[in-house]
Amino acid sequence: MSSIQDPVVRVENLRVEIDGGVAIVNDVSFEIAAGELLGVVGQSGSGKTTVGMALLGYARDGARVTEGRVEIAGVELGSLDGVGVREMRGSLVSYVPQDPRASLNPTVRIGDQIAEVMEFGTRRRPKSERIAAVRRALAETGLPMDDQFLARFPHQLSGGQLQRVGIAMALVTEPPVVVLDEPTTGLDVKTQRRVLRLVRRLCKEHGIAALYVTHDLAAVAELADRVLVLHDGEVVEQGELKTVFEAPVAEYTKRLLAASPDVAARRPHPVPAQDFGTTRGVLRVRNVSGGFRRNTVLRDISFDVLPGECVALVGESGSGKSTLSRILIGLHREYRGEISWCDEPLASKASRRSRAQRRELQYIFQSPFTALNPRKTVRGSIEFAYDLTVGGNAKARKRAVDEVLSKVQLPASLAEEMPHTLSGGERQRVAIARALVTEPRLLICDEVTSALDVLVQASLINLLDELRKSEGLSMVFVTHDLALVRSFADRVIVLNGGTIVEEGPTEAVLGAPQHPYTVSLMENTLSISGALAAR
Repeated sequence: MSSIQDPVVRVENLRVEIDGGVAIVNDVSFEIAAGELLGVVGQSGSGKTTVGMALLGYARDGARVTEGRVEIAGVELGSLDGVGVREMRGSLVSYVPQDPRASLNPTVRIGDQIAEVMEFGTRRRPKSERIAAVRRALAETGLPMDDQFLARFPHQLSGGQLQRVGIAMALVTEPPVVVLDEPTTGLDVKTQRRVLRLVRRLCKEHGIAALYVTHDLAAVAELADRVLVLHDGEVVEQGELKTVFEAPVAEYTKRLLAASPDVAARRPHPVPAQDFGTTRGVLRVRNVSGGFRRNTVLRDISFDVLPGECVALVGESGSGKSTLSRILIGLHREYRGEISWCDEPLASKASRRSRAQRRELQYIFQSPFTALNPRKTVRGSIEFAYDLTVGGNAKARKRAVDEVLSKVQLPASLAEEMPHTLSGGERQRVAIARALVTEPRLLICDEVTSALDVLVQASLINLLDELRKSEGLSMVFVTHDLALVRSFADRVIVLNGGTIVEEGPTEAVLGAPQHPYTVSLMENTLSISGALAAR
């Protein structure tokens, strides 16, 4: 443990157990000083979020802190009763969630939600003071502070705006400590960099001690002062960020760094895929334009996807990537143009497509928190997709579920779990398994790796790459992660304002971008090597 003088956060020998006395966090110790950012990294299930929640005096259902000490700004959480813990949240420590869209109340206006935070804690303030504090918090996060913006609902904001609202809510009470749980997951590269720089600036200016939970090592390299590496609930390494990242001691840390793609690295020469034919399994998109009512989002989009090929769609939020992918799968019908699969026209509505087409074209949704039916077990969700498109007896269904869970590195025992008991990474792997169980020929992947840790991401990409080479699986890969694109995709289509501004082989486009917009995306993409060099 570091010897920080007068730390704001002090955690000593923390142990968290679940039923049966099994430790999910064991003997974790660290300190955070005022104005310091500590990055906590590790794969899903390593205990990152559990440690972060301990700073809020919270443990998930079935878990409890059995040993150790957590001290925030001189207050030992173990000495507080239930009322004391609730009052401590917000006044001493605040929380920025991973998915602000799921965390905000969709029926309450933005201004009211931020002001509501100030009604809790140890310091109550009059309404006029609360509104003034809300406006200051919005201004500090770069958001409008006028009455019109305060009156908006969450669905009227972009992903980047929602994330900054989450940060404003966490900072409006001026807490000395903040816990950030994957705050840039799913954000485009420009918004991600802006949010990280915003967090770092606010923490430094206000002397806030921050715990930053993430699996994104490039984001940690950009933001954190120090890093703590967790594996199976235990600390395997911690220290100054540059020291740990440039000269890691633990083998686990070395594996994490080796599995993290870097946009600055050129892609190795790919192994040629087999010849799967020229028309069978080809997706053709011709002159597609569309949007929402009178708002045109896409303009004259044309491209092909060949068997075994991965085509990446990249661009900022609002560029039209998700709208295009939903058109391809039949979930968005407001468009003009032609789309065909295997030389057969695709109906604009998924329900009007043939059973074979629905089986062969599968979609993986971006948010693992909303993609699964909360009332079905993991097995039930996967079997439902299997029955709709493949069909078979109970024995075949069970075998198919067990095999596909193994493919995405989930134990068969997880099949009987409900979605709310799973981590974000586990939920995303279940969503991917649900798509793969139909043995598709084209996967439309909408930010499918954003919730996955780097080791699982690497194994999943290897799996998809193997399916491409051996079975001709094609992919439309929607993502903000240009580092991953450069390491994996065959071709890149860059969207800006609903139009294609640049396209071509991955290395040609990302290695030597020609359009100013592509250049700006590359310049704003986080890079571990770039961040370390800048330090």
